[in-house]
Amino acid sequence: MLVRVISGLLMLLSVLIGFQQAIIVMHFKLNQERIEKEFCENKNKPELQCHGLCHLKKQLEDQESSETANVKNYPRVDMLVVADFEFIVNDSDTELCDVITGYQEVYYKEPLREIFIPPPIYSIV
Repeated sequence: MLVRVISGLLMLLSVLIGFQQAIIVMHFKLNQERIEKEFCENKNKPELQCHGLCHLKKQLEDQESSETANVKNYPRVDMLVVADFEFIVNDSDTELCDVITGYQEVYYKEPLREIFIPPPIYSIV
């Protein structure tokens, strides 16, 4: 049960990470009037028809820059573990026996060339 809950949460998080920009745009569309009143930089310039798009652009740029900033380049380390071992075969321990293999020949049958249609069912009322 715990494994299902954890795997469900991980799947949900991976979906949310994939749709970060879509979630930001959806939040903007749902709260556009409030964002326009509180966060818009172009309130004094109504001729620009901004309606809060400046704030949306800023949020998308912040999300994109944080996404690229989190990527770290780690040095590549190749590791190969090799174990030395010996393979010893003792002839005295090995017994040879006759192996009898049973098999059945498979005969070729032609595929059915017609589709079987069952006879109609009549009901007497």
